[in-house]
Amino acid sequence: MQQKDFEKVKSISEATLYNIVENLCKFMSREVIPNEGKYHDRTSALGKHEYGALREISRLKLTRSGY
Repeated sequence: MQQKDFEKVKSISEATLYNIVENLCKFMSREVIPNEGKYHDRTSALGKHEYGALREISRLKLTRSGY
């Protein structure tokens, strides 16, 4: 979307907002949190040893497909 497209939007529906949040959560659970994620930063707080359990997404029994 370009800037002019955003200017046209006055409000978004609740369903659209939920879809945005869902997509953001999927992205983070795939690409940011796991060690092998494309955007995982090993130098960040999440990269520290003490947060290792948080990075092990595969051990979580997530019920929705797509995560």
